[in-house]
Amino acid sequence: MNDMALAAAVNVCELAVEQKVPVQNAVISNAKAITYVVTAAHGGQIAGAGKLEASQIVNGTIVQIVGRVKQGCYPKITADDKKFVDEVIAQFTAQAKQQQKK
Repeated sequence: MNDMALAAAVNVCELAVEQKVPVQNAVISNAKAITYVVTAAHGGQIAGAGKLEASQIVNGTIVQIVGRVKQGCYPKITADDKKFVDEVIAQFTAQAKQQQKK
């Protein structure tokens, strides 16, 4: 998963910076592609997480890709794209904090 998410983030950065594709569109497209591979080739099984539903894979993959975009090309993307990246990270952080309280 880590390698696929990293490759997806590189692809997102390339599309966003060079081709001016909105980051949100590129992230979702890449997350769907990874989800297809994981469900078709691996039956939805992810090491350490077991069998996941497609929606769980998509959501987790989005977070992974966005985190790597933040580390990579964040300074080069548009203000709207930065807003999307920051919102995804903020939502994930808030959900993680809620899970820790339970």
